[in-house]
Amino acid sequence: MKLVRFALVGATVALAAGGGALVAWLGSDGRLGYTEPRGNPTAETDGLFPLAPVAERRPLPGFTFADADGRSMRLADLAGKVMLVNLWATWCPPCIAEMPALDTLERRLGGDRFQVVTVSLDRGGMERVLAWFSRNDIRALTPYAADPAQFGNAVLPTSLLVDSQGRVAWHGSGLRDWAGAEAEAAVKALLAE
Repeated sequence: MKLVRFALVGATVALAAGGGALVAWLGSDGRLGYTEPRGNPTAETDGLFPLAPVAERRPLPGFTFADADGRSMRLADLAGKVMLVNLWATWCPPCIAEMPALDTLERRLGGDRFQVVTVSLDRGGMERVLAWFSRNDIRALTPYAADPAQFGNAVLPTSLLVDSQGRVAWHGSGLRDWAGAEAEAAVKALLAE
């Protein structure tokens, strides 16, 4: 009798877990994770990065973040260069999936005129970011971390392409191919302005 009860409890737990997974899968609308917005912008944009006309670009958002030495910064502190600002977290599957491509883009184009600025929103702060960078062989990117409370209900990953005048030329959420030709072309277009 005890064995039958054990088998029934086990079957009930398995059915509940399977049912929960089915409900999650049916409710995902094809998104990569719960952090990616409905409609999967990755699939809809086909990797394109249409830059806003100069007259329609808005100023940078004014949040603070810290570098690896704990110095407080704003994006305006990096003014004068084209930037790809990426808000991410180590617990976000699409974020960690695109991090190697961001590292590749920084390695290819980074320098005095362009920088990939990856700002982690991890509650563990810089210690967690540095450990994650080390474990995942991220070498070209400079680590930054921000207090996630500044961002409310931000969808991760969120990225901004910023022109050298500090204006947002493009923004989007979701996984992108930052090592692809389209991303490189958008950065080069901003550098040529």
